[in-house]
Amino acid sequence: MVRQLFLPIEGGGSLRRFLAIRQHLFRDKLYDDRPFRGPITLFDFRRPDDVADLRESLLPAKNRRGGIFSGWRVSDDSVIGGYSSSLMEFHEGGEARGDNNTNTISPPFLRWSGKLDTEINRHSHLARNITRSGFAAIFTPEFPFGAPLGNKYRALEICCRTDGRTYAVNLKVESYFPEDMYQGFISSTGQKTNNDKVATEKNLADVDDNAEANDNTQTPFDGQEGEQPILDVREHLKARQKIISSQDPNNHPYHGHPPSGFQRLILPFKDFALTSRGRMRYTQRDLDGSVNIESIGFTLMDGKDGDFCFDLVSLRAVNIMGGEVVGTKEEDAREEELVKYNQRSKNEDSEGKL
Repeated sequence: MVRQLFLPIEGGGSLRRFLAIRQHLFRDKLYDDRPFRGPITLFDFRRPDDVADLRESLLPAKNRRGGIFSGWRVSDDSVIGGYSSSLMEFHEGGEARGDNNTNTISPPFLRWSGKLDTEINRHSHLARNITRSGFAAIFTPEFPFGAPLGNKYRALEICCRTDGRTYAVNLKVESYFPEDMYQGFISSTGQKTNNDKVATEKNLADVDDNAEANDNTQTPFDGQEGEQPILDVREHLKARQKIISSQDPNNHPYHGHPPSGFQRLILPFKDFALTSRGRMRYTQRDLDGSVNIESIGFTLMDGKDGDFCFDLVSLRAVNIMGGEVVGTKEEDAREEELVKYNQRSKNEDSEGKL
């Protein structure tokens, strides 16, 4: 019974989550001596253990195994008498098999959907002085004793597909103040123009911690009022990446970041704002230094009535260098080999023409 609680036969569980994070960090400490490490996966529904945790959360409450640490869960303003509603579903996806398989490739993902209603319940207003309504939220499972990223990572990567509405991203980190929450925002408007691509490359380069700091330089988050701190790097492919795009498994429509049909959104940790009980704290503390993530959540509270839909594939902590997400050492070595191979092929073709 105890074993099933911490190491369930189906996979997943809080102990496996605890071990996976710490094993990755320990392995990187031993073998990755670069100043900026490669990504660390927090959640990915292409991993069996994360799928098992989600399936467990979708079971009726009486059939769940329970435990100290919470699993995936949703919440909405019904807790204060509101009329919003939401639910989560797991979509299996499918990976093409064989050379002649023409089926659409889709990764497994979590779909969070529902309806937002900003109407205030009259009885709640009179009895509890409720003055605002219209929100829905989803929360990841908790990391036992947190995910101790320290100062080794600079941003949160989200591989997702949204409906264009603005979602808050909430990071619950270890803090002396239990009600503290760091909050950023993501929004997607669909197709991007060439001008958008140029702006995106500039914005992503601004996140590069190797760039020289200049207090007088406006970053993309110091721009026009009302803009959200969001970087979409789906289209961001530099010349070197273009050379290897057809061979690099990271650009695979199923295994890639992002996979086909989804987009990758990068939120630098330094641009998260400190909040408490949904309000901005007057005194801000930057989310840098010793980052220890306890859980991650998404909230929709844009004040607009209507249906919403949010699909999530993976969450990773990443570093940005030279305008690109830093890969693992193995990925870097493979890129170098592929670039050398392509260069040799070009040289051989040139010699053949002569």
